[in-house]
Amino acid sequence: MNLDLHLLQVFLAIHERRNVGEAAAALGMSQPGLSTALARLRRTLNDPLFVKTARGMEPTSRARALVAPIRAIVHSINSDLLVAPDFVPASSTREFKIALSDIGEGIYLPFAVRNIQETAPGVSLKSVFMPPRQLEEEMAAGRVDLAIGYFPDIKGGQFFQRRIGLHSFACLVRRDHPEVTEQLTMKQFGELGHVVVEAPARSQEVFEIFLKQNQVQRHVVLRTPHFMSVPVIVAGSSAISVVPQALADFFVFQPDIRQVRLPFVPPTFQVNLYWHRSVQLDPANQWLREIIMSCFDVIRQRGYDRNGKRRKPAAARSAKA
Repeated sequence: MNLDLHLLQVFLAIHERRNVGEAAAALGMSQPGLSTALARLRRTLNDPLFVKTARGMEPTSRARALVAPIRAIVHSINSDLLVAPDFVPASSTREFKIALSDIGEGIYLPFAVRNIQETAPGVSLKSVFMPPRQLEEEMAAGRVDLAIGYFPDIKGGQFFQRRIGLHSFACLVRRDHPEVTEQLTMKQFGELGHVVVEAPARSQEVFEIFLKQNQVQRHVVLRTPHFMSVPVIVAGSSAISVVPQALADFFVFQPDIRQVRLPFVPPTFQVNLYWHRSVQLDPANQWLREIIMSCFDVIRQRGYDRNGKRRKPAAARSAKA
């Protein structure tokens, strides 16, 4: 059966006006065009539907039985299908799921939570972490809304991405370390004990590959899957630890550790915001992406040159120029 929305609208227009000419005018059609549509509808439903009388086009018993379901179908299509979905942050109680590493949680979520609390107090976030293949499947199914971080395995035309920034690495040492000043020497890097994080996040792989390719040796005293224990371990020992630079930025607010420069220019890795093409036009996902991107304006103001040297604020650089 070939029954489209246009034919249903023709049916309702004739039923409401009982006149072919008036129904055609209401729908912006010519009278012959509407008569053709009515003939098609009659053939499709195998019923005359409307009979011409002195009082106008009177519905048949079949037409009277169809009025309510056809009206409901047209209303549902017009209200649910043809009207763009809306998202009202202030009244929403939706929970969004974002794929993040533990570094991403500490760096990005504080800003996102603050912004969401100010504009959408009923909205909540859930941070998740999963293997790359599972992450792609969950995003395609709509069960994960966004991914933020270094996810080199997310590829292909099913995903959109937006660059957030280019990150590098820096070294953490005890604040009163007796051997290290503002920059490590190659000798110190090779001889001092290293705390190495082997977390599920992919960013540390970038540094490990760099060391292997450049044949840089080091002495590992501890391997741990946790970043958050690094400042405590470093502060209480003579060991050093190389971590992503943005994380080092947060750690150095602790009084017992400091950030020092490496004896070489470390590699970089790109951090992106990812979403599946199925939510590209979804108002709720668009809103969340805008919230997340607004956070990075603040983070970028804390910018660093590569290798841990704090970059001066834009205003200070302009004044000096």
